[in-house]
Amino acid sequence: MGKPQTRDPYAVLGVSSTKKGVHRATKNMSKGLYPGAFCQIVPMSQELRKVLPATTVDLFAQVIHADGVGTKSNVAYLAMKEGITDEFLYGLAQDAIVMNTDDMACVGVTDEFFISNHIARNAGNVDDEAIAKVIQGYTMYFDKMKALGIKLHNTGGETADVGSYTTTMGIDVTATATILRSDIIDCSHIEPKNYIVGLSSAGKCLYEDKENSGIRSNGLTLAIHSLLCEDYRKYPETMDPTIDPNDLYHGVYRLEDKLEGTSLTIAEAILSPTRSYVPVVRDILSSGVHVTGIIHCSGGGLTKSINFGEGITYIKDDVLNIQTPAIFRAIQDINDIDDYYMFRTFNMGIGMEIYVRTIEEAKKVMHSAAKFGIEAQIIGLTDISEDRMNHVKIGDNEYSK
Repeated sequence: MGKPQTRDPYAVLGVSSTKKGVHRATKNMSKGLYPGAFCQIVPMSQELRKVLPATTVDLFAQVIHADGVGTKSNVAYLAMKEGITDEFLYGLAQDAIVMNTDDMACVGVTDEFFISNHIARNAGNVDDEAIAKVIQGYTMYFDKMKALGIKLHNTGGETADVGSYTTTMGIDVTATATILRSDIIDCSHIEPKNYIVGLSSAGKCLYEDKENSGIRSNGLTLAIHSLLCEDYRKYPETMDPTIDPNDLYHGVYRLEDKLEGTSLTIAEAILSPTRSYVPVVRDILSSGVHVTGIIHCSGGGLTKSINFGEGITYIKDDVLNIQTPAIFRAIQDINDIDDYYMFRTFNMGIGMEIYVRTIEEAKKVMHSAAKFGIEAQIIGLTDISEDRMNHVKIGDNEYSK
């Protein structure tokens, strides 16, 4: 089945879920030591050869990654301006950190992360007290992970008053870690007949304080303007002036309204802290499971895997048997969005995919997830692609690279 004959609701808002322009721009740039890996992996500093044998230095590699919360921070800003609460500001640090650490977990890094933060704000709209809460959120998340035995090291950062290019605030993180090359997971090793185990993004796991809607930190621009009503157009600083105002804040909800089918308000649902799967991945790898690949279902949603492996068709039909989290159902119903675009934009309840060779290994992955109160199940299989190109199939919807 080809692309539906409707306009892409994400593109209407000036955002690309496929990032084809970015991929074209970076096509000829170095892909690092492992071009097929989920994250770029680079050699250790050659300065180490002055004090360590070259054979020792070459046993290791570095993973350096940068990401942020995107427009999720605008919802915390709205809740603050509306006088609902400023408590959501604390959670933005977790969102920024997890969007890095969980990408890095896809190549096998599960401990000893070094975190640097960057906060850009418009000082006229976001005061020092608000920024202090964002910064405090880093310490809160470091402590939460420390209790799970995962070490995150704070290396400082930068808070910049840059009202000329941001109207509210941007929360970003750069993370780095060292890994033994023998421990690296390379997604180019994903092969036909692999089982795909999906880890749920919704519910409440053992290290979360409340129910998680499952939204994570991608697709937020579409979520925000699909769910929130036109009352919030009174905050032009949260709107892209190049977009038709009729396409912005055209939902039916206010922040304090309840999201049907959950215990959450709309604000809590959109701002659910991005769940980290690092504890689960660490448990999976320590149990001796042979993992051929891990995909973090962030930008690109359930079609993210199309960028990895060669000549692979990812068949994820069993996703259709999973109860879609309420927040995605609400986004889809309000906008009458085709399944095609929902799967391409959102994780739809599957935050991470683990690829293994046998049903026995798939069961071990599900057992590791269950230890942390995270539901996991087999959502599909990989197969050989007849045209040697990568494809993702979910029911009648097919996506080609």
